[in-house]
Amino acid sequence: MGENSAVGGALPRIPGGIEVYAGEDGAVTWSGVELTTDVMRELQAGPWAERAGDLAATRDIVTELRSLATTDMETAFIGTLLATEPEPKDWQYGEALAEVLLEHWHGAVWLWDGARDRRTRKASLPGADLVGLCVADGSATLLFGEVKSSSEAKSPPQVVTGRPDGMIEQLKRLTQINDHMTLLKWLRHRCRTEEHISAYQTAARRFIGSAGKDFRLFGCLVRDTAPLATDLSGPAAELAKTVVEPMHALLTAWYLPIAKATWPTHASAGVGDGG
Repeated sequence: MGENSAVGGALPRIPGGIEVYAGEDGAVTWSGVELTTDVMRELQAGPWAERAGDLAATRDIVTELRSLATTDMETAFIGTLLATEPEPKDWQYGEALAEVLLEHWHGAVWLWDGARDRRTRKASLPGADLVGLCVADGSATLLFGEVKSSSEAKSPPQVVTGRPDGMIEQLKRLTQINDHMTLLKWLRHRCRTEEHISAYQTAARRFIGSAGKDFRLFGCLVRDTAPLATDLSGPAAELAKTVVEPMHALLTAWYLPIAKATWPTHASAGVGDGG
């Protein structure tokens, strides 16, 4: 989804949440974080909805289309066209939240909004949910990952442990070479600045120098339930059987104080009309 034009640049910081559990198993670290009122307030101020709806791109194209309109009828048609844009689904809000928090808390850099690759308004794109760079300590690594949202009372929820499409199984597949060339090409051709290209080449150099093992893997679980360490402790142990250094994986669960059904309303409360 998201896009960040800066690499390693200063971002307005979203305050940290409250870590309620954490652990480490080999090259896999895992943690659960409660999102506080302050975090939710900052998210509501704009970044969550902006990312979920790719609102900046919508504003840009609507401004351009309106500049091309020469009659009131054409201007009205642009409004009709804009109204056909579907509202993001709750899982899209989960992915958007992951991108915002990884960007602010874990040095993630998104070179392109993946939603722009859709060719139908109802499409859910195949492949990794998260494709970007992780910039820290003056270097960059490739970043691949998956995001799941769940209200299920069971711990861990089925979206994490299910086969073949639970988060852990998807992350295991991302450790394998099968899709790496496709992801490398996708990412490289979305580098639009010299800074992006330089960071990408640093990450790619580390990747090929390690025979495809030096990259960051993120598994993000977005919940509206009470925090339970069992959401991630068992899955982390399972993933640790596959992830070995220099690869590193982070499993993180974020616990929101609002029900999943209300995420769109909360996220959009601080954002004006995108048209």
